[in-house]
Amino acid sequence: MLRCNLLLLSAFLLSCESSSPVIAEVENSRLHINELKEVRIPGDSISKEEWIRHIEYWVNFEVMYREALKRGLQKDPTVQKLIKNAEKKILVDRLRLSIDSTIAVESDNELREYYENNKELFRDIEFSDVTEQLRGIVLSEKRIKAEKKWLAETKNLYSIEVYPQYLDSLQ
Repeated sequence: MLRCNLLLLSAFLLSCESSSPVIAEVENSRLHINELKEVRIPGDSISKEEWIRHIEYWVNFEVMYREALKRGLQKDPTVQKLIKNAEKKILVDRLRLSIDSTIAVESDNELREYYENNKELFRDIEFSDVTEQLRGIVLSEKRIKAEKKWLAETKNLYSIEVYPQYLDSLQ
């Protein structure tokens, strides 16, 4: 199912890219203008030389990737494990983003309440001087709480076994 979804996503991305001009190519891999523009921070200007460096980096990366494939590095069990772990991390990060997408600080009252309940953390600093830091702290705590709640509910859907008798063998 995951592979099917990845194939569909790849096909969609390829169809989107085809409307953008190709600026570089290595074998059948193409760098489109719209992909290259994604490296730019909105409002930033990049010189022609910097664009050329980005293109050279992409070309070098593609050549190295193809050489790694040619040498069969993707078949190495250690590499396969690294790829699988990277895939898991990417998917978990995306899941976390979807869980976090609805979390927000409701009002400054919520920040003030946190500030008052944790004054020892702020000592002689006024509320108005730490509002943005408080917003980050409160959001972070809310995200953690939401993830823990979600995990507690979702774990019940899976068969989970932990074998503590093997803990001593880790030392």
